Amino acid sequence: MASTTKVYHGVTQAIFDCVKATSSKQHGTVYTPADGNNGTSHTSGPGWSVDMTFDFNSSSGDLTYTLTHKTWIVPEHSIWDGIATSINNCRR
Repeated sequence: MASTTKVYHGVTQAIFDCVKATSSKQHGTVYTPADGNNGTSHTSGPGWSVDMTFDFNSSSGDLTYTLTHKTWIVPEHSIWDGIATSINNCRR
């Protein structure tokens, strides 16, 4: 699988913290390091997993995710749609 990268603009530290807390609570996502602005994330369930790297630049407000692994059963668009929805919900 080739890596796919997406950049989300206009993200604040509070929004990123909310995204991490929401994905952890709703999907069991583990961020390493837990309090870091860059690192890796891992989400899994029975028969599926998704691994990503993340890099949040608080100066520019850019949040970059790179999809490094996913099992075939997980549609890639659902990952990106989920992240975008979470960011938008955390903006409120």
